[in-house]
Amino acid sequence: MRNQRATGRDMLISLAVILVPAALIYVMFSRIPDEPEVPVAPLQTVVENAREKAPFQVLSPTNLPDDWKPVRARYQQDELQLGLLSPEKVYFEVKQRPGANQSGFVKTVTREGVEEGSSTVIGRTWTRMVTEDGRSHCLVNVVEKGKPATTVVCGDASYEAVEAFASTLA
Repeated sequence: MRNQRATGRDMLISLAVILVPAALIYVMFSRIPDEPEVPVAPLQTVVENAREKAPFQVLSPTNLPDDWKPVRARYQQDELQLGLLSPEKVYFEVKQRPGANQSGFVKTVTREGVEEGSSTVIGRTWTRMVTEDGRSHCLVNVVEKGKPATTVVCGDASYEAVEAFASTLA
């Protein structure tokens, strides 16, 4: 049943009741949030501490351009964890642990990665591994003599990019 006394003014009020909340909802949900600021990790401090205490040769990225951002640095219970964000926002990590027989450590870090050959970087032979989803590529190096250690370098990039990052380790 239609209201016989409705006017154009009533129609405009009805439209406003519908459109004003719709416009507010649109404005609230269409705004693109700012990219969150990732805190910088104290890479050099952690590496120096690890080099003093670790029972293995600590490897750390050196001579990287200033636009690489260290976002993770931890040395705890004889395990070194370093994470860096490249200028392209690609995450690379280095994890080290003492001992040559670290299959559980390798499985965890590579997310149960599958072997895909080997590479030679910085005079060391590295086993290539890729995660099941193919997103991350890792290099695994095991030092058995002297100070035994297992080093894993991973990145959400190609093997070539991970090898280039691994070539900065010293």
